[in-house]
Amino acid sequence: MGLKLYPLILMGIFKLKNHSSLIIHMEIRIPNPHDKFFKESFSRLEVAKSFIEEVFPKDMRDKMNLNTLQLSNASYIDDMLKEHFADLVYETEYRGVKATVTLLFEHKSYQQNFPEWQLMRYMSNIWGEEQKQLTDEEKEKNEKNPSVVIPIIIHHGKTAWKKTSMRAYFGNPPAELLRFLPEFDYLVFSLNDFEDYQIANFKNDFLATAAMLLKHSRDEKEKFLQIEDFLIEKLKAFDTAHENGFIGSIAYYLQSASNLTKPDLTIIFTKVSNIVNNIAMTIADEIRLEERESNTFEHIKGLIQNGISPEIIAKSFGLSIQKIEEIINKIKSSYN
Repeated sequence: MGLKLYPLILMGIFKLKNHSSLIIHMEIRIPNPHDKFFKESFSRLEVAKSFIEEVFPKDMRDKMNLNTLQLSNASYIDDMLKEHFADLVYETEYRGVKATVTLLFEHKSYQQNFPEWQLMRYMSNIWGEEQKQLTDEEKEKNEKNPSVVIPIIIHHGKTAWKKTSMRAYFGNPPAELLRFLPEFDYLVFSLNDFEDYQIANFKNDFLATAAMLLKHSRDEKEKFLQIEDFLIEKLKAFDTAHENGFIGSIAYYLQSASNLTKPDLTIIFTKVSNIVNNIAMTIADEIRLEERESNTFEHIKGLIQNGISPEIIAKSFGLSIQKIEEIINKIKSSYN
């Protein structure tokens, strides 16, 4: 088969002044429990800061002023990326110049095909949004450079993450065509590459707990219980500090994503305190309610798709016509 050539959309590559900006990616997808737990954990400024301090390459970490690190409300997810990413965006200074650090999370249990393609689209969205935010004066002067993007993937699957280069995807094209191929690198942190004692020694308890649970979330019961003492110790510390929100996040994650049974979890939470066990019981009730609502939604969706009228559905489920119409609108939006 001959070499295929496709017309290309031109993308600008800009020279960075003062090495000013960097961006990091970790992939997420709500409502997956892994995504939910990750985002709730890494939305904490201290967790993101500690992550950078603990595992970021030293040559870049030392140039970041983490005292200026702050969470941004910006998002760069489009319809094509929303199935793959949910982003956390942090801004900080890098070598004395304001930079952008974007965190995305990858949690698949298998080697993702062509992760660079998704990252490249994400970066393009970032640059496009930055251009939209420029004032007319800034556009006219053309002095404000876009951010340099440094993608990072955090992986906690069972299999090792195998990196390859962008050019490797294209086989062996003629040398004169190499200059037309995109090429960039990304950093990947596989939690399975960290020993448990290394994670336990992370200075920030929130980061240590999040990383440990993400690493072991798919373990069978016997293996997971090897970190029971660690988990109880951290839960006691969070209980003392009245971090009920994070305790709730842990309870939700363990009940939704781990292989532990309800009795197993009750034993663990009871060993911490009655307060923690009560929080976990409340979360369990919320999960059951979510499951019932999800099942109801799917049943109604099936009836609507089979042509059953909203009036009959409303009567059958004891819901108002307005509620059925809301569900219909959700179904329609899911197809757009």
